[in-house]
Amino acid sequence: MVLQPGSVYFLAYRAAGLAAGSGGPWPEGRFRGPVFGVFGLFSKISFAGALFFMVFPYLCRPKFLEHMANHKATQKDVRQAGKRRERNKYYGKTTRNAIRDLKEVKENKEAGEALPKVASMIDKLAKKGIIHKNKAANLKRKLTKKVNALAK
Repeated sequence: MVLQPGSVYFLAYRAAGLAAGSGGPWPEGRFRGPVFGVFGLFSKISFAGALFFMVFPYLCRPKFLEHMANHKATQKDVRQAGKRRERNKYYGKTTRNAIRDLKEVKENKEAGEALPKVASMIDKLAKKGIIHKNKAANLKRKLTKKVNALAK
């Protein structure tokens, strides 16, 4: 994120004592000039600036627009990408929960029955591109190893 002098983010960083001269992440002298507005009260007191962040976090978080597309086709693409993202998050989370449940199983019979279902879910994630095929192979290998260890 690029901080422009005078922007809300710049002022918030100055308020928290993260700007130039305070030992923060930027080199000495990068930001110069007065601090305006409410944030000016905290320009020299880094603890008060940090406290300000905790009390008013909504002033410090980035503001994102829903989309910045100007054409109908691009707006549609943004909508479709959002739907795909939500769907992929659901499938990924469901699979992670199934993996977690399989790892918690202590009986060989239950684990043997659940392994093919979980492996199938992992393969579907790899096929859709949600996870990499090598990650899928590694997950299945570790799960198989765990189930085989229960058999002994």
